[in-house]
Amino acid sequence: MNQPAQSPQPLSLWSLTALACSVGLCPVVTLLGVVLGFFALRDIRQTGRRGRRIAIAAIIMGSIVTPLVTVGLIGWNNWVREPLLKGPIGAIQAGQAGDIQGFMDAFEGGTAAEASTFLQSLGTRYGTLVSIMQDPDGEAVWTADGGAIQLPYQLQFSQNLVSGKAEYVLLDRKPEGGIPSVVMRFSWIRIGEDPVLVFPAAARDEALNSQEDDDVN
Repeated sequence: MNQPAQSPQPLSLWSLTALACSVGLCPVVTLLGVVLGFFALRDIRQTGRRGRRIAIAAIIMGSIVTPLVTVGLIGWNNWVREPLLKGPIGAIQAGQAGDIQGFMDAFEGGTAAEASTFLQSLGTRYGTLVSIMQDPDGEAVWTADGGAIQLPYQLQFSQNLVSGKAEYVLLDRKPEGGIPSVVMRFSWIRIGEDPVLVFPAAARDEALNSQEDDDVN
């Protein structure tokens, strides 16, 4: 008599879950994919279920994706999220503490003499910068090429609260249509009124034009 054909063993659910987790965008989830991959291997050894290659693939992918996603999220927070939320607070505070180069490093242009004059004017008129937050009554505006964004801020100095605006450049889009380069710096900042303080001086016209747009809106 012919022996009845044996049905194949089912796939280990641990291996499928591990694979799904290993390709996520959260490092906690991708790391969980690695852990579940080892659980899957143990389950397969004990039960004879299929899915060993899937479990190994999950472990490998999770091990690669986890550090990449972690670095990406840290970079996003430090170079995009924080500057957009708080403006150049670290740069201004560094400049007011005497680190002119530290202030200039946050901007695309400007000279040391311009930076010194700007920071001295800030200190004389408003005092020491305490905090910066986005102005909830203002509106963020992307530039026409989509590579930069202009954001309204409220700057709390030791003497009073002052309105301002800054343009943060994420990408420098080439006019000839080439691959854009990553910038992650402020193009300019505008603070106060009568007279308006702007850094760098070369961006004064653009900064004042943005103020006129705010007044119209």
